[in-house]
Amino acid sequence: MDSVKFFSIKRLKSYKNEQEHKKNFLLVQALAPKLGILEIATRNLAFKALVDNNKVDILSSFGGYFKLDDLFVSKQTFGFWAKIIDEAKIHNDIVNLDKLDFKKYSKFNRKNKLLNYQKVKILYDLAVKIRNRAFHFENLYKLNDDQTPRISTRVGKTLVGIDPQMLEDFINDALFCFDEDLARYLE
Repeated sequence: MDSVKFFSIKRLKSYKNEQEHKKNFLLVQALAPKLGILEIATRNLAFKALVDNNKVDILSSFGGYFKLDDLFVSKQTFGFWAKIIDEAKIHNDIVNLDKLDFKKYSKFNRKNKLLNYQKVKILYDLAVKIRNRAFHFENLYKLNDDQTPRISTRVGKTLVGIDPQMLEDFINDALFCFDEDLARYLE
């Protein structure tokens, strides 16, 4: 097969070799349903937290008047809900990430005493990046020039990245923090 004909030289050159390009598709395949579960759960939990905390008004600052119903909730992007969680400061109403240790996902991550709301912000910053790169079929195996994870985020002075081989573990562990049955939903 003439890979360049279908995928372009530029795309293929972003991988170590063609095998890594193929592995990227398989990684996207493994991540997609889990990211879908995380996205759907997030928008429902975030909307419920807004209602429970009388913070639904914050939604008007993101686009004016609209009917707040299931259709509205489902039509917003994952990034939108991550932003809303941050703006409304409802991090702790979404998930408890005490069991999530970012050091597990890259040797470059330092042990930090992060508060739950900071961990939730980091989780969503990373999950949105992973989701967007995966669903646009970008190279999830690509590292920065200094070999640090390309999928990374900073909260304050804390920089957290996820090594490519740890992406699936990271999403799995995040789902377990929400609910063990949710994490096992597809089994």
